[in-house]
Amino acid sequence: MTSAELQRRLTAPGRIDGSFDQEPPSDRRIHERLRTGDLEWLRGASVKYGAEVRVLNISAGGLLLETPQALKPNSSVVLELTGPDSPILVPSRVLRCRVASLSDILTYEGACAFRRPLTLPELTMKLTAETTPPAMPVEHTAETSIDWGKVVARFNDGRIVRGYTNDFDPSKAHMHISSDLRDGKSIIILLSDLKALFFVREFAGNPTREDDKFFSQTPNGDRMEVTFLDNEVMVGSTQSYLAEGQGFFLQPADPRSNNLSVFVTAAGVQRTRFLSPERQQTDRAQHRRGPNRKAGSRGAKR
Repeated sequence: MTSAELQRRLTAPGRIDGSFDQEPPSDRRIHERLRTGDLEWLRGASVKYGAEVRVLNISAGGLLLETPQALKPNSSVVLELTGPDSPILVPSRVLRCRVASLSDILTYEGACAFRRPLTLPELTMKLTAETTPPAMPVEHTAETSIDWGKVVARFNDGRIVRGYTNDFDPSKAHMHISSDLRDGKSIIILLSDLKALFFVREFAGNPTREDDKFFSQTPNGDRMEVTFLDNEVMVGSTQSYLAEGQGFFLQPADPRSNNLSVFVTAAGVQRTRFLSPERQQTDRAQHRRGPNRKAGSRGAKR
């Protein structure tokens, strides 16, 4: 290997796992990040039983740090954040680590994801002072808080998780759901495991009620019938349907539904069918003449 090639490899952004960072710049952010100077309470940071680190930026979901010691990607660490009171211990996972400087002192830059969201006073104050638009327009924002929404996550394997989320983004692979906002604990949900994510009015709903599959007024968007892998059928309107992608939002046809909005995942769909107004009228007429009402959507029972 020539000296020129060796110099090029040393100065390239190499990762600690031996690979080289060939990713184009991308926004991996789920949570808004704050610079260290924005945190008046933060006095210092270190890896527990390890070296001190310098926090470059931090969010409710993780931080970017500079350290004199390499961190192994995918390893578990406990970060110790020092404030005016007792230290805060934050269990974390190392996402990536690479050489940051090849000067007199070798330093590394690492990104860590917190095992559970961290409450940052500065970020809470900022969210209270200003309204932040959602990542994409959804139809349930009038009924739910900008910060936390009631959701019911139904998995393709039949599991159900009820709780609150404030970081759902259809373009991201995962989200966090907290069953109790008071304890600060949450679990990570992969969208690829879900049948659908239901944004609901109430967790219990009305188990005896069946959603109407017919529109009482002209909807905003295309009328669609969705059949899930478990053969549940739901009718609603959509403005975000794409044949390829992780999923799309469906607004239930029944305005009295317990479901404010439903994010239908591509992994949970058996088939979709666009409905014309004429077809809906024909189906409604046949439905009214039929002796038995077909099983309705179970969405209101979430």
